[in-house]
Amino acid sequence: MKRFTLRGMARAVAVALALVGAGCIGFIAMPLPGTLLSREALSSLVITDRTGQALREVLSREDGRSVGLEGGRIPPRVRAAFIAAEDQRFTWHPGVDAVAVVRAARDNVKSGRIVSGASTIPQQLARRLVPRERSWWGKAGEALWALRLTTHLSKDQVLLEYLDRVPLGNSTFGVEAAARRYFGRPAERLSAGQAALLAGMARSPARRDPYRRQDAAVAGMRGVLARMVEEGFLKAEEARLAAETPLDLVPVERVFEVPHLTTALLQRLPELGLDQATRIETTIDPALQAAVEKAMVEELRGLAERRVGEAAAIVLDNATGEVLAYVGSSDFLDEEKGGQNDGVRSLRQPGSALKPFAYGLALSKGFTPSSVLADVEVHLATPGGSYVPKNYDRRVHGPVRLRAALASSYNIPAVRLADALGPEQVLRVLREAGFQSLKETASHYGVGIVLGNGDVTLRELARAYRGLARG
Repeated sequence: MKRFTLRGMARAVAVALALVGAGCIGFIAMPLPGTLLSREALSSLVITDRTGQALREVLSREDGRSVGLEGGRIPPRVRAAFIAAEDQRFTWHPGVDAVAVVRAARDNVKSGRIVSGASTIPQQLARRLVPRERSWWGKAGEALWALRLTTHLSKDQVLLEYLDRVPLGNSTFGVEAAARRYFGRPAERLSAGQAALLAGMARSPARRDPYRRQDAAVAGMRGVLARMVEEGFLKAEEARLAAETPLDLVPVERVFEVPHLTTALLQRLPELGLDQATRIETTIDPALQAAVEKAMVEELRGLAERRVGEAAAIVLDNATGEVLAYVGSSDFLDEEKGGQNDGVRSLRQPGSALKPFAYGLALSKGFTPSSVLADVEVHLATPGGSYVPKNYDRRVHGPVRLRAALASSYNIPAVRLADALGPEQVLRVLREAGFQSLKETASHYGVGIVLGNGDVTLRELARAYRGLARG
């Protein structure tokens, strides 16, 4: 009876193990979820100028920076460094390294605690893609996911996905982002020592931060170089030279150029259909942007005695409409002067800048450049009482040609013209020219619309003048 019971128990255990094994095989054989390799949660948003130089970088949903390896190519030095540091048998194991597991189990039993995890690169990738708690069950699930990843992806794909996600300190994910952050260059241009330093950071990015703990970072680099020699990736002399070569770390800096434009873009990403974008290339010309910023500072310095404290500028390419330069204020970070106020998009009264549109309407109605307009005092009835426009020089000039009135920016002829054409028609033309900020009725503005009594933006003004330039 006892023998039968033991035999039955053994059979039950065997069945249970077979079911578990079948379940594991079925799990591994299942196709990978379509969104598993999505990088949306990691990818930061980089806004660049027309040459590709970064203007601003916005952290990802995980509050980090991530840039994929250029062209999906794995640089040989990066491949060698990370395989030597993290997974020497990467090229032949199926996702879990049985040799490393046995060794780790022995070490953990001896220590009475987990001192080694034997995690392969596929297992580390699985941990990034499907986070689990640090426990025996968590490690088992991680191993299954590693086997599944290796079953459905090539080794190069697994390594690429890992290298684009590995945390490398300072809110940086991936080798490409780290290469640019620490060394100011793409990953494909890293030296052997630089690649080894990043590989050495993979397991302890905070403890081997090259900015805060350079000695520890260099020690980790030397250890990786030694393993690269052991694995045949480097010769001993090459490793020695790499260890002695300066790291060429770049200073920590935050890219924050053309701040008003990039801020405006970030506020409108969903509206523009760019809320999932990882890179946005603007048409900003960096040389022209710098020239405009410099000119603005110098101009304001010269106008300081006249109590002019701020300015804004936008430069458009008339042919294409591209924004080549954009300066919302002289200093975005000057809180006392309200530097974050965007003068390109803020509503301001444009003064005489709207007169050309009224004259353009007049020309379309039969007036000519030689038409004679009266520049004499006039009293116009308005809801607020009699309106008597004045010229800037406080004089009247009698009969003047239309071309002279426009060129001299006389107020009285412009107001008379607006009255003759009708404020409704002038307002219609202005709105068609792009002045959508003029939302009130024609009776609200009256003939004073040509003298700028309605608020518009500098952006609208530049766009409308582009229309004039293009006929």
